[in-house]
Order: sequence, then C-alpha cells, then structure tokens
Amino acid sequence: MTKKDIYGKCVPCIASLYEQLKTGKEEVDLGAAYNCWKVVAILGSLDECLELLSVFEKNFLKRRHIKGRFGSGDEQKPTKVIVFNAASAKDRDRLLGELKICAEKMGFKADIFSHRGCAELYHELFGDSKDWKKTEKIKNTEVVPAVLDRIQKVLYWR
Repeated sequence: MTKKDIYGKCVPCIASLYEQLKTGKEEVDLGAAYNCWKVVAILGSLDECLELLSVFEKNFLKRRHIKGRFGSGDEQKPTKVIVFNAASAKDRDRLLGELKICAEKMGFKADIFSHRGCAELYHELFGDSKDWKKTEKIKNTEVVPAVLDRIQKVLYWR
C-alpha cells in the first residue's frame, strides 16, 4: 500500500464508517469496503515468502503490478504472511488462483485465502463478509462503542 492508497481510499472509507456509526445508523453504506479485498498467503518463513514472491513475479507479473506487504506483525509467531490488495472480486480470484499455482509448484504448504479489507473493523459489526450487501444492517450493536473508540484512536490519534 502507498500513502496515496491509505489517505485516498482507506482513511475516507474508515471515516465514513465512523460517521455513520457515530450518528447511530442501524444500516451502514459499506462504500469502498464492499469491494476491497485482501489475499493472504501464510507461509513457514520469510525465505518462503520471498521464494513465493519470486516465482509469482516470474510467472504472473509480466505487464501488471500488485500492491501488498509481507512479514509479520508478531515476531513470536512461527509463520509469516504475504498480503496482497485486490480492488475487485475479479482481481481477488485471479490472485488466489495464481498464488495457489505458485505454492503448489514449489511444494510449499501454504494457507491461501481472502477476506475483505478492514475485516477486523467490519466483521464485528456485520458478521461474515460472504453475506454482506452494499448496505448492511449492524448485527452486533453492542460492539459499536468499542469500534468507534478504535476508529477514533486510529484516525485522530486519541
């Protein structure tokens, strides 16, 4: 992700969720979050991540580029991850298929899956993202104050 992505896409999306929750809406327009996807590959080490990225680049990145990151936010975990951003379900499906092919070619035991972007915020409110609609009713209203607090800390450093 780039700063342009974060400030041009993510921040406005999260701010929109915040404003809708703050005003007490029972149904929320998911906006960009509805079509924002992350494709995740969980691997055994950073070396495996780098190898998978190398094979992926050679086989599938001839005339396109991708955005994402790899590593671990928790050094205590034995596994490492690669996270790709996908702007549509079509991109998500393509990445899933390509990564599975690469992992299989290399004989890696990789857990490869997708979820919607910002799932940690939205999932608590709306449940399983497979069931989401563009406008979604809050299913777990008791978590709204905690979600508002987390968003406020992220957006406004409070």
